[in-house]
Amino acid sequence: MAGETYGDYTLTKRAAEESGLTDGEQDISDGVEGDLADATAFTLYLGVSTQTAIDVSVYLSPDGGEHWYEPDESPVSVPSDDASAIEHIPYNASNIRLVGENATPVRTQIREVV
Repeated sequence: MAGETYGDYTLTKRAAEESGLTDGEQDISDGVEGDLADATAFTLYLGVSTQTAIDVSVYLSPDGGEHWYEPDESPVSVPSDDASAIEHIPYNASNIRLVGENATPVRTQIREVV
């Protein structure tokens, strides 16, 4: 996984499908899960292109999905026709789960610090 190095950190941008999340918009009301490649921190990007806003609950797992925790940054409110980002989430998680409060299609992307 190639990346850009800045001091002690390497930033990587993997295709969303590599992590198990989607690159296009999809209904995440049943939840989607992905891996974080042992990231020490990451930025989560969420967007919608519809007239319906959505709250997305974020859950992190430190142990490959056996146990899940909801960080203080969750839920994320994404306004209609907009994009939101949770900047530099400072958790060393191995997996992420996103659950939408309704069936509004959501676009998800992650930028990792490894």
